[in-house]
Amino acid sequence: MSVDPQGPLLGHSAVRARLTRAVSLHRLHHCLLFEGPEGVGKFTYAKHFAMELNCEAAPPSMFGGGRPVEKPCGDCDPCRWILAGTHPDVTIVQPDPEKATAVITAAQARSIVNGVQLQRHSARHRVFILDPADALNEEAANALLKTLEEPPDRTQFILVTARPATLLQTVRSRSQRVRFGPLTDEEMATWALHRGIDAAILKTAGGSPGRALALSGGEAVARLAALDALCGAVGQPLHVLFAFSEATAKSDGGAEQVLEILEELLADTVALAAGRTPTHVDRAAYLSRWVRGLWPDGIGRLQMQLAVARDRLRLNVQDRIVLEPVLAQLNLELSHVPA
Repeated sequence: MSVDPQGPLLGHSAVRARLTRAVSLHRLHHCLLFEGPEGVGKFTYAKHFAMELNCEAAPPSMFGGGRPVEKPCGDCDPCRWILAGTHPDVTIVQPDPEKATAVITAAQARSIVNGVQLQRHSARHRVFILDPADALNEEAANALLKTLEEPPDRTQFILVTARPATLLQTVRSRSQRVRFGPLTDEEMATWALHRGIDAAILKTAGGSPGRALALSGGEAVARLAALDALCGAVGQPLHVLFAFSEATAKSDGGAEQVLEILEELLADTVALAAGRTPTHVDRAAYLSRWVRGLWPDGIGRLQMQLAVARDRLRLNVQDRIVLEPVLAQLNLELSHVPA
């Protein structure tokens, strides 16, 4: 087995170079916050980076003998164990499967705190990867604060999230933020070349391979229908808007999908306001009204509503109750802007 030294996914070369340099200079922050859009490879790269920290490949010979071995090599025991998910010093923490909602619990946080006190089994660096870190409930986050601030030597935390604003400020302040962006059109085209993914899907995937895979799996039609319904309801009288939220609540995962679409459209609004091309380029004329109504202060107010909605969704609040305040706020922001 071998691992591409440029990373397990296309893109993110600048991120990799920066982190590799930090390791070589012994300046790596003990708690990294990998943030960026869903599906662009943050979690996969977190595992890759854990391999790089612990790879036992011999460094290039100073005398120039033999072929230099880049890290991670993918062939040594630590690399193979991390890839297989069996390394005793690399722990991946995900939402508790026993819970109805996606949450990393206080019990899981206490297990991490206890785990960092144990002697390392064999790794150069003990690594904890929390994915998604925004699933930490408040009690769990507070239980981790001291450990995140002052972990034992050679203990590395990597927090993975697409929604950094929903993390407690006390968690964000103890982390070094590492921004992952979407892949370029060229990178997406190369990635999709042998996967049979339609070019139209790549356009709507927003530089996210994960989203492209989901859309190609049959989600595209339902998502387009939800986008059309949302755009048709926004700006209408409240009874129409609330009828939309009620219909959405009856579909499985409807609120989650609408929140994702709202986040995408809000990002497109910011892109348009800044003179960039939006992901939903076919909605540019429609979104020009959002620019006039939301830029700049309304963006922040709507982002706050979306963060509250995300919190409520994690707490298993009814979908209709999750959506209606966000939709009402959006209508209020646009009420003074002609259609």
